[in-house]
Amino acid sequence: MRQSPRVLVVGAGPTGLVLAAELAEAGVPCRVLEKRAARGELSRAFTVEPRTLELLDMRGRAGALVDRGLPCRRPPVGDEGGYLDYGLLDTPFPFSLTIPQFHTEQALLASARAAGAEIATGVEVVGLDQDGDGVRLRVRGPEGERVERADYVVGCDGVNSTVRELAGVEFDGWNYDESVMMADARLGNPPAPPAFARITRRGMVAVFPFRDGTFRIIAFDHEKMRLPADLPLELEDLRESCTSILGVDVRPHDPVWLSRFRSSQRHAKRYRVGRVLLAGDAAHTHIPSGGQGLQTGIQDAFNLGWKLRAVLDGWAGGALLDSYEAERYPIAAETLRKTDLSFRFETSNGPVARAVRAVVSRAVRIKPVQRVNLEHLSGLTLRYPRAGHPWTGRRVPDRPLVGGGRLFELFRDGGFVLIGAPGAAGAWGARVREARLAEPIGRGCPPVVLARPDGYVAWAGKAGDPGVGEALRQWCGQPAPVA
Repeated sequence: MRQSPRVLVVGAGPTGLVLAAELAEAGVPCRVLEKRAARGELSRAFTVEPRTLELLDMRGRAGALVDRGLPCRRPPVGDEGGYLDYGLLDTPFPFSLTIPQFHTEQALLASARAAGAEIATGVEVVGLDQDGDGVRLRVRGPEGERVERADYVVGCDGVNSTVRELAGVEFDGWNYDESVMMADARLGNPPAPPAFARITRRGMVAVFPFRDGTFRIIAFDHEKMRLPADLPLELEDLRESCTSILGVDVRPHDPVWLSRFRSSQRHAKRYRVGRVLLAGDAAHTHIPSGGQGLQTGIQDAFNLGWKLRAVLDGWAGGALLDSYEAERYPIAAETLRKTDLSFRFETSNGPVARAVRAVVSRAVRIKPVQRVNLEHLSGLTLRYPRAGHPWTGRRVPDRPLVGGGRLFELFRDGGFVLIGAPGAAGAWGARVREARLAEPIGRGCPPVVLARPDGYVAWAGKAGDPGVGEALRQWCGQPAPVA
């Protein structure tokens, strides 16, 4: 007898854990293979943006992160008095959540296990082959080598992805010459406000507080950026750079970890090779400005998860998986472009760069300009290309429901949500839930909306539009058979 549909996820970072939870919660047997035997405390990613929290909230998982993190409602922009006001955004999470990746992974690991995903640590992938029926991974673990089989394999195993290499996918891009200093430590003289940044001719220092009393310190020091990234970073070296740039000694001490690192900008040529797919840093990597790497990876998982479920459940064809690359590749490419501009903005030291920074620092104090920049940074403007109504492909914001509750709560089971057409989706059973909103979605949005499991508009139309039935069949498969 043929084995049950199953997905092997390689890599138990944020992307792999979110994908595993998405699959397991929908009843898809899922096993995660993680090379690390234990998690380290070094964690470069330290922010979770509003759209990522919205996606997690749709599955009831955002609270575990918010409880561990510290909401930063007004992050600094680098000129001491300047800040971004997340209160301008239309979201249940009007802040950037400051949380070490170590704690993010702990929360996501718990949710993946609670959903039923199996997590195997200390397991390294050493071989891969596939055919029309499935994928075989040769793995090496504490008990020696063995073969793991699955219908699909998703490589979420980071920048140095073994899955990507074994699948023969090129990873184009470049490395930056500059090295950056980063540390988590306590401060004897923390700045006011605690989330603080300053850019001078010497460089840039940004400081963000964590809930446990430690701080994330990031320093771009022009006098030290050409030092090798593998040169150990000493606490006094970091302290001297911070003092020179900030003009005050914040007195870092008791570091959890400290390191130099050199970033790269790289993008996989393909996200899918047959039954092998790539997500997160295995598909794209860039500098950590704005924490966009973690956001992009988790959003990969939400986009891919429901599509894998649909194919494995049999109500969608394998071609649906092609839309994963078609939708996510342009998003990652644009993120790479923007993060590169951000890095050059933060680290360039010529007179033109300083003048541009001064103009930008003043411009972001203007609320309309600030709102536009925040919407992009937070992920609220992300849109997938779709024909039809201008709202197709756009994010669905949270809204109260008639009779109580919130729209996002209807996405908890990972299905579609049909808004404004009562009774039209009954034939699709649990695959589609129906909603009546107490408030309109937004300006220009028609009253009838079919929302995908990842919270984006699949189809939009007028009340009584006969096209809703066609949209349901196109997106949600044929109606469920009557029991």
